[in-house]
Amino acid sequence: MSNIKILIVDDSDIDRMILKNILSQSYDVIEANSGFSAIEILNNFSIQIDALMLDISMPGMDGFATLDLTNRTRLMSMPVYLISAETQTENIKKAVNYGVTGFIKKPYDSTLILSKLKTFFDRKKFASAVTVPANNITDAELKNTLIYEEKLKRVYRTFLANQKKTDELYTHVSEVVHILLEEYFATKAPRSLCPEAIEIISRAAYFYDIGRMAVPSENKQKKYPIADTESIPTTHTLAGAEIVSVNQSPAVSLFVKTAADMCAHHHERYDGQGMPHGLKDTINNIYTQMCSLAIDFCTHFFAEESPTASNFSVAYNSIMDDRGAFRPDVIEIMKNAKEELMVFYGKTYKF
Repeated sequence: MSNIKILIVDDSDIDRMILKNILSQSYDVIEANSGFSAIEILNNFSIQIDALMLDISMPGMDGFATLDLTNRTRLMSMPVYLISAETQTENIKKAVNYGVTGFIKKPYDSTLILSKLKTFFDRKKFASAVTVPANNITDAELKNTLIYEEKLKRVYRTFLANQKKTDELYTHVSEVVHILLEEYFATKAPRSLCPEAIEIISRAAYFYDIGRMAVPSENKQKKYPIADTESIPTTHTLAGAEIVSVNQSPAVSLFVKTAADMCAHHHERYDGQGMPHGLKDTINNIYTQMCSLAIDFCTHFFAEESPTASNFSVAYNSIMDDRGAFRPDVIEIMKNAKEELMVFYGKTYKF
């Protein structure tokens, strides 16, 4: 049994019991049957609470009113998940203002709930103790990756500055990939993924366009047979793959392989209409497809300096309307991550 304590707040005895049965497999559970009872617990700092699961619709005092009367410092120290049968847009907008971590939908999906919590607490452990290796990613690999990433970033930022450009788009792409990876980890839990790998892969996404340093422009529409490498001119995609692959040390292998594939194939499409190879449904790297989707989303979302909820809808719908561009499993991950993305960016841009 974990020493992590989770507070469930719900006026329904049945729903509270169901959620407690799910959580008690891995965590200690504290219960409150009303917002009033929850406030007494939350504002008593002698009681350990590591996560809060709060029903929105409760008589007398709903979930948002409960948050209003809870100590701000207390809320900032833990993940807060709102429980609801439906995640309406209005509730999502309200949740943003409270810094809510996400939503838990009724009826409960036990696997999804436990995976979301595991992801959060694994990330928290990773942030406070980078020295803990996981899933074959050693401390040395992580440290060497961060060093190499910083060197590449300095070179790339210098190039961008000379072009009178910023790296904002690349930073946002990295953020979106991170959220998609968390969703993938929470719902599918692939063996190749862990909090450290999520960190490395999302950082690799920042460099998808680094080949622009060598090839500022080319014919994006032309495709070349993948076997006929001699006929392929140097494109920014292939140049980028070469640039990030300069470091062949095993200590940075995950970062280099991922970044190189993202550079080489971020313009490929699932329907075969991309470049440079027109790979069609043979796109095997799910992380590169996440990067491609993130590029599409960010290009539309950040079309204006201060993006709005309307920009978010346009960006999201552009992906849903052009499904030929992405693998079906990546589209599904994006659907599942929509609320997390809206909360994350709504909090940043106040919409």
